[in-house]
Amino acid sequence: MGLSHSSVYHTSHVRTVTTSGPVIVEPFSDVWPRLDICDFYNNETYRPQFDLLIQSYQAIYDRPYEDMRSYYQFAGIHGLPYTTYDGVTGGVHEYNNQTEWAEGRWGGYCHHGDILFPPWHRPYLLLLESLLVNEAKQIASQYPDNEKEKYTEAAKQLRHPYFDWGNEKAIEGLPEIFLTPEIEINTPKGKEKVKNPLKSFTLPVDVAYPPGKGESPTDKPNYNVPNLTYNPFTPAGYPTIRHPNANYEDQNNFIKSNMSVHVPTVFRPGLYQMFHISDYLRFSHHGVKPGGEQIGNIFSGHPPPSAVGIGHFASLEIVHDDFHLATGGLGGHMAYIDLASFDPLFFFHHVNVDRLFALWQEVFPDSWIPKLATLNGSYTDEINKIVDENTDLTPFRKTKTEFWKSSDVRDMKKLGYTYLEVEKFKGQDPKKLQAYLLELYKPDDHYGRRFFVKLTIEAGKLAGPYCVRVFIDLPDANAQTPTTSPHFAGFVSMWHSNSNSHVHDNTFVGGTVDITAAMIRLNLRTETFELIHDVNETTGMLNPSAIFDVEKDISIVPVTLDGKGVSPKEAGVKKIEIFTFEHDKVNPNFLDENSGQYYGSKKI
Repeated sequence: MGLSHSSVYHTSHVRTVTTSGPVIVEPFSDVWPRLDICDFYNNETYRPQFDLLIQSYQAIYDRPYEDMRSYYQFAGIHGLPYTTYDGVTGGVHEYNNQTEWAEGRWGGYCHHGDILFPPWHRPYLLLLESLLVNEAKQIASQYPDNEKEKYTEAAKQLRHPYFDWGNEKAIEGLPEIFLTPEIEINTPKGKEKVKNPLKSFTLPVDVAYPPGKGESPTDKPNYNVPNLTYNPFTPAGYPTIRHPNANYEDQNNFIKSNMSVHVPTVFRPGLYQMFHISDYLRFSHHGVKPGGEQIGNIFSGHPPPSAVGIGHFASLEIVHDDFHLATGGLGGHMAYIDLASFDPLFFFHHVNVDRLFALWQEVFPDSWIPKLATLNGSYTDEINKIVDENTDLTPFRKTKTEFWKSSDVRDMKKLGYTYLEVEKFKGQDPKKLQAYLLELYKPDDHYGRRFFVKLTIEAGKLAGPYCVRVFIDLPDANAQTPTTSPHFAGFVSMWHSNSNSHVHDNTFVGGTVDITAAMIRLNLRTETFELIHDVNETTGMLNPSAIFDVEKDISIVPVTLDGKGVSPKEAGVKKIEIFTFEHDKVNPNFLDENSGQYYGSKKI
């Protein structure tokens, strides 16, 4: 993120191992589904599970923060405080806070920007799930006799819910369960109104580096929302926050507004694209180098001979990034990779990411993890270490001496959970599930030919999260142009970057924006080209005026989280391309087919 060493990893305390022994992540003996939080919360059938979930979250919040099974310690695995969890180090390559950050190595255990991004989160979520279920079983035993059997069974079936932010109903914003400060549940003592642990988590220790005057929550009501050059400071006793104001309060109206824009223009088109990608490499993460080592060739011209590489559509990770920015906002924990996991919303988001991963696996069961370098490193893995399905997913112990590997978690049912949609289509032709998912996440009613703007963006050019907005047929679009404008088509997010790291030189993110819906709103032409009128007889290439002049008709507007606009060059935008694919008329491998039309490119 372009942050100084001290401003990144500082925390007032370090982890200490408790006497309860090493934390071993064990699979469940029975398989039960993870459910949509909206069904989980509103359906009386699941009310006992919901009662237990709320109480179990609070129970792990209340554990001493030094306890490896406390929420603080568990959440800290992901990013800050960049210290050892449960004694798991990198051996001779152990992370050194004094030198590693300056060299660009990521200090959390999590894998970002590499092929282990989807599987690493499986044992992470399983650990949380097991902590919650263990608490739920103890709580269930305390209910009166006439309710004990019901709650004991509910504890057995409890699995962590997800929030499907790609569903159409997500346009309305976050479910109320993530917003309300108190909630009524049935406890062993009867109906009680309790503090809602899903709204926020209160930090037990100082996290991040104390900033200047006015830049700490202790300075409210004159709290100045932090800029993007450092992680927001959270002092002990203060909760996680989303889109904070000067009183260090959530601004839920901002979240609702963001969701109303992001769901139709970013989340749904992104997922629709993603479920066409049959290559694990392209599906799994957003890291890419110019030579195509990570994600295929960066397409450099007009076809023929082929369009290989033209379709780095929305990877799982890049769509995932967008949700972090939409819900966190400037100064909100979810928007900062180092701090995001302290907000409980993080885990409902990531269970959904795992669900999407599981559904993708069912659609493309033969595509799996290749052997590649991890570009960012982690607390236990050096930069450029070669990783594959047999790489240890640290710090998650399978036994006292073994760690979970991606090959161990490929089949989620062996871990003791599933998803209802997976079970519904089990044993059927994968194309049926794919058709269901394309219908579920279709961005609009316009089937067939879809239009895309592809952006190639060099990572590490700006400090902190930002996004690159795409406007159609609006040459004077700028950072103040509202995303509610009919000309707004969507954006590519850059959740994390590191401007002072040479490691990220020549590392690129490729993302696309589906501009079809915006074209329809603006009554722009979407039909196929006519050979006689639209193709240059001399060059054989499409005339730019046929539909788009990439120089004039596509406006690229990079915007930082604080709303400031920067130039495309400053934001690292290297290339803009426009192309089409006929989504529903080709087989699932269409990204490697020359089935579309190319409308030209512009280098920045």
